[in-house]
Parts: sequence; C-alpha cells; structure tokens
Amino acid sequence: MNNLYVVLLAGGTGTRMGTEVPKQFLKIRGESLLRHSVKRFRKFGLIKAITVVSHPDWILETEKELDDLLERNDRIVPGGASRHLSTLCGIQSISYDTKDIFFIHDVARPNFKQNELYQLVEQTKIFGGASIVAKSTESLVRVRIHRNYTDEPLKREEVYSVKTPQSVAGFMIQELLAEGLDSDIKNHPTDLCTWMGNRRVGIVETDFHNIKVTSPGDTELADSLFWEDLPTVE
Repeated sequence: MNNLYVVLLAGGTGTRMGTEVPKQFLKIRGESLLRHSVKRFRKFGLIKAITVVSHPDWILETEKELDDLLERNDRIVPGGASRHLSTLCGIQSISYDTKDIFFIHDVARPNFKQNELYQLVEQTKIFGGASIVAKSTESLVRVRIHRNYTDEPLKREEVYSVKTPQSVAGFMIQELLAEGLDSDIKNHPTDLCTWMGNRRVGIVETDFHNIKVTSPGDTELADSLFWEDLPTVE
C-alpha cells in the first residue's frame, strides 16, 4: 500500500429533505454533517488527502464550511450528474498509483468508526474493494417492480445493507474504468459494490449507529445516536 485518499460525496441539493440548504450542511451536535465526516477521517491520521465533491452551485459554501479543516493536499471539486460520476470526479482529480487506496464516503453518514477504517484497508488488500455493511434485523421479501404482492422470501442471514465508507484499490479502479460501465448514465452503479459487479467485495460489519440522513427527522435520530470516536492506536 502506498497512499490513502478520501473522496467525500457532498453533492446533494436538499430536495428529498425539503430543506433550504443541502443536507451536508445540516447540523448535529452543533456541526454540519460535512464537518463531522472530514474530522473523523482527519482523526484517522493516515490520510494523504481529502477530496470533497460538491454540487457546482454550493462550492463557495463548502469552502467556507471547511476553511479551518482542509489542509494543503486537500481539495474541493465539482461533482457530476450522478453519484457515480461524482465519485469519478473525486478519484480522477488525484494522480494515484495502483497500490493506493481510496475511501469513498457519503457525508450523510456521520457515525462511522476509526477501527472500521483499518478493517476496510485490510479487506481491500485482499479483494481490491471493501464496504461497511450491516446485518438485517427484519424479515425480508422480494417484490417485483409494479406488483403489489411478494415474490419470494429472502434468507435474512444472507442479506446485508450496504453503507459507507467503502474502499477501493487503484488497480481495481483502473480495471473497472476499462470495462466502460460509465457511458450509460441510466445504469450507473449506485455504490462500490454495484460498480464491482460479480467481483467479491470484502465486508466490514457495523451496527445501528451508522445511520444515513436522508429524510426529515433523520437529523434528530442521527443526533441521538452520535458518539465521539477516538483514534485507534495500531
């Protein structure tokens, strides 16, 4: 492994939240979701650079929000028309090596843990990519699109929800780009697991703390679950 980079996806516009500002600027415990993510990665202590991918209309506000947190190697770049294109904007703004590793993280998740980052790195060394996941705590069924009835039950012990941070090695990024999945915007991958397709993706299990702020009321829930995570000494 050479360098560790972070790509923070902060390109929301606040549409689903129904707020005047994008959700990355919403606050829990007195600070924005955006600042919480930057500070947690900064605590990790091994990061070469943090790249924040912003909606083009909110770059100035993002710069102001992070003025005291970003360091010399960090940057803010405009995002693309989809989550996947925004991810690529962040990755391609950096001159990376095949042995480098990228963390990709949605800033709407303020509660990831330091020890999970170490585990992601180790899993990425094995599989080329890894993801935070959580076990399902409910019974699950498959429902086909445009039908109002169940199709089949799913085995709960075999189904996990995908969360972030995720991590991917430089050599894997080059393999995936060579496959040309980026040309059809209607079928863009929704995260690293879908981008890697049938390849094995390493997993790191997390718990209920890793909530995603998506809908009204989620900020209150995230605030109630928030906890201060200290750096892990390895």
